[in-house]
Amino acid sequence: MGFFDCIYFFTPIIVKAEEEDINFKRINIEDGLSQASVESIFQDNYGYMWFGTEDGLNRYDGHNFDVFKYEGSKKNNINGIISNIVSDVLQDKDGDLLIATSKGLSKIDNKTGKIVSYTYDEKNNNSLSHYNIWDIFIDSKNRIWVGTENGLNIFFKEKGTFKRIYIKETNLNGDPNNFVTSIEEDGKGNIWVGTKDGLEKYDEKNNKFLRVDLGNLSNINLQYVSKIYKDKNNHLWIGTKDNGLFELDEEGNKINRFQKEEENPFGIPSNTIRAVYEDEIGNIWIGTDRGLAKYLGNNKFITYKNSLYNPQSLTNDQINTIFEDKSGIVWVGTNNGISTFNPKTIFKHYKRTQGKNSFSDNMIQGIYEDKDGELWIGTNSGGLNRFNRKNNNIKIYKHDEDQNSISDDTVWTVTGKDDEIWIATSYGLNKLNKKTNTFTNYYNDGTDKSLIWNEVKSLYIDREGILWIGTRNGLCTFDRKDSFKSYNFIFDNNGIIDKFITSIYEDDSGVMWFGSAINGGVTSYNKSTGQVKNYKSEESDDSLSINSIKAITGDKLGNLWIATNYGLNKFDRKTKGFSRYTEKLGLANNFVYGVLIDNEGNPWVSTNGGICKLDIVKNKFISFNITDGLQNNEFNAYSFHKSKSGEMFFGGINGFNSFYPGKLQEETFLPKVVIKDFLISGNHKDIRENIILNYNQNFFSFEFFLPDYRNVTKTNYAYKLDGVDKSWIYSNNRNYANYTNVRPGKYRFLVKARNATGEWSDPTVIDVMIKNPPWQTPMAYTLYIIIIIIIVIFIWNRMNILEGLVRQRTLELNNKLDENEELYNKLIKIERYKNNYFVNLSHELRTPLNVILATVQLINEFNSKGKKITKDKLAYYMDALKGNSDRLLRLINNIIDTSKIESGTYRLHITEVDIVYLVEEVALSMKNYIESKGIELIIDPEIEEKAIECDRGEIERCVVNLIGNAVKFTKEGGTIEVVIKDNIDTVDIIVRDTGIGIDEKYHKAIFNRFGQAYNSITEEHGGSGLGLTLVNQLVKLHKGDIKLKSKLGEGSEFTITIPVKQNIDNNDID
Repeated sequence: MGFFDCIYFFTPIIVKAEEEDINFKRINIEDGLSQASVESIFQDNYGYMWFGTEDGLNRYDGHNFDVFKYEGSKKNNINGIISNIVSDVLQDKDGDLLIATSKGLSKIDNKTGKIVSYTYDEKNNNSLSHYNIWDIFIDSKNRIWVGTENGLNIFFKEKGTFKRIYIKETNLNGDPNNFVTSIEEDGKGNIWVGTKDGLEKYDEKNNKFLRVDLGNLSNINLQYVSKIYKDKNNHLWIGTKDNGLFELDEEGNKINRFQKEEENPFGIPSNTIRAVYEDEIGNIWIGTDRGLAKYLGNNKFITYKNSLYNPQSLTNDQINTIFEDKSGIVWVGTNNGISTFNPKTIFKHYKRTQGKNSFSDNMIQGIYEDKDGELWIGTNSGGLNRFNRKNNNIKIYKHDEDQNSISDDTVWTVTGKDDEIWIATSYGLNKLNKKTNTFTNYYNDGTDKSLIWNEVKSLYIDREGILWIGTRNGLCTFDRKDSFKSYNFIFDNNGIIDKFITSIYEDDSGVMWFGSAINGGVTSYNKSTGQVKNYKSEESDDSLSINSIKAITGDKLGNLWIATNYGLNKFDRKTKGFSRYTEKLGLANNFVYGVLIDNEGNPWVSTNGGICKLDIVKNKFISFNITDGLQNNEFNAYSFHKSKSGEMFFGGINGFNSFYPGKLQEETFLPKVVIKDFLISGNHKDIRENIILNYNQNFFSFEFFLPDYRNVTKTNYAYKLDGVDKSWIYSNNRNYANYTNVRPGKYRFLVKARNATGEWSDPTVIDVMIKNPPWQTPMAYTLYIIIIIIIVIFIWNRMNILEGLVRQRTLELNNKLDENEELYNKLIKIERYKNNYFVNLSHELRTPLNVILATVQLINEFNSKGKKITKDKLAYYMDALKGNSDRLLRLINNIIDTSKIESGTYRLHITEVDIVYLVEEVALSMKNYIESKGIELIIDPEIEEKAIECDRGEIERCVVNLIGNAVKFTKEGGTIEVVIKDNIDTVDIIVRDTGIGIDEKYHKAIFNRFGQAYNSITEEHGGSGLGLTLVNQLVKLHKGDIKLKSKLGEGSEFTITIPVKQNIDNNDID
């Protein structure tokens, strides 16, 4: 039988580039960077990343940027740096940041955040030798070296002065000998200086520079030195502007030179070197104007460049600076933003590239390694790829209608045995014989002995060598006799409608397991007994998480691991129970495509959020995404395979990855969360120490971040405020916490984070104290007690005086009883009113007094027994004391005011007032209270506004008393109506209710404080009788009048009439 194949060859260069492919993550202006040309990168002690650009200094926490810019020429500007063109950033031993700019040096104080700047002053020899700084360096003695356009400087921070050191004594601006471009210290403590005119070594003892003539050693003229860098072996790397890269050994006597060679694909990409950096694992990275180069040793480099249509390529080929942070991420500053990558990734990335030497498609849908180690890769529309990794040879098999070829270019999965490769496609099953390179195609021809359905999705060869075939509409097998057999009865006889078979697996006892794509769940079939069991999702957590299955495999313990559209499931074959693993437990994404088990028994899964490893010992997930070298965060179904050597393969939408799980090293880097900012009602507050707030500063929030930039989007946070939160609040990737209306007290804020490794960091802790308000301090409580005692004494004395007055007047009346019978009867009535008055008054006074005395007694009992009173209980007692004290005070004020009016010493405060607005305002303020009693309030002013002369406070007092009196005597379901009428020269304020009413015989007496209409109903409601008496007196002071219309059982209507103009005696006006 014939076959059709397209043969392509990988040259060693191309394959090397594939194996060393890096997925870069980009950070640019759209993410908040102030300007695209990044000249310097640094990480401070807190974990912030700092980027110097040509338009400002940027601080980055993985979430947001804070930009520092020039803000005017004011000296010691607290907020602004001296120039927006930033060339270098470093941090000294005190934690202060040093910023090199085009106009001088700026220092950000670590403790205060204050910015102090230094520049060139031609009149001050202790200033910088030039304002334009190119490099800052801190040596092993913590001395700060500053390289400028005109000489070298040592900065004495404590004094704020500089020592100028010139390479050439000409001291002329523009002299290339004095133009310092780079500073470095070798392993012996010598300072090396690069200039526009060459390389210099500083002889500190003799205060002179020794020219290092590399030109004689390499027979070239060195000239412009752009970068000096010392690696871990104490080798010096010398980068130049046009003459390539030099490597000096520890002694400085031997040199290697690297120059661009047009015909050498492993050569350095450019002779202009802009940056050199050695990462944690020893890789030397070279930044040029033609891309980023990695030194491979033996004079070989691999170069990474920007690719227009590849967003995972380097963002720009103009490299300015390279830096590795504490988590191992390498940051590359370019002329078009920042590129980051992880050099320690274990993942190899294979994908289609431009040109003919490539895979047929990046959409990978099936991977299989045969007995010879060749990879067979199925694609979405590019047919089948055969990749021999030993000789780097690729063959591509595509469908050809004119030849006997692969039946379809959409390949779903691949498997094989011996020299037979089985390929599932969208149209037919294919067998490829490796020896003969011939295809055999199998289709559904409508008979029972043919393929059950043409769209084949899954393949599995059991221990007996039988091929199990899952299709879009059924299951069948193919045996060695070239015979197909349908197994649809497994589903049809058990009511399983979904026969879209996505996964097939045979466990160690020979039981077959099938996964259905839509709603069929997992089905087991015992080949020996014919027993069928179906497992589906139920409400209980120990069932399958969802019925849509992507993959099934097993571990050495006999457990089944099932990939679904909603998480990973483990099935315990002994207990018949499922365990669910979802995003809540650290899974990167709930849509799981494939699952493989490594040699340690740990499941690895491909998802829509990258690849995850489930550590079965620690029961935690470790996540990997595109920044770790994955082809993409999104993977594909059917596209996973584990080789006999333990190598794993996962395919997705941008090629496929291979890796050895055993090469994954345990990450020990786990920093603590940094509390970035503290805001009070949206305003920033310094948080360098513990936080102390006033009582009214109880709306606040925290912002925080984890200084681990490996996978920022997958960082999860948890926080709590002890004393407010009962347990940890898990906020996923949200990096802030808000708190409102927090009561005074001492609190402790804790925040922690879980990074991509699944480990939680130790909590970061900061104490927060909210002070008590002035009225809740110990001094205030002492004052309250003193005031209460004074009030009690005052009331007691006042009651004694009143009782004496009653006895005196009673005696006088008794003496005149015989002279006037009528007067006697009147006095008897007055006496009865008085008794009622004092009984009610005593009751009104006794109730709050009892509460006050009881509360004081409780407090004394606590003190005498040495018991501590909780804040909440003490606050409750104080509220009780204050409330009842206020009640006593109001009663006493009424008594005093009534007495003052009767004695003629009371004074009004007359102003012009809008009486309509005043009455409406008072009534509305009592609306909630009235409606809580089940009473309807109606406010019906007949005029919109009316200005009158009156004492605003006393008229308000009258209205409150009348409405309050109406509430007392109106039952639930009743109505209170407030009306205002304009009589031109006078105004009527009417309060009308539907209450119990007042008998006409009491209409006159009711305004006398000894004449309350007292009966069983009024006794139920209580009251001292002072209210209406006071209203009557205050209205009379305003030269007004008060009238009552009422009948018993028909409600009451009180009308206050007040003149618009007050022509009252001066004695009544204060």
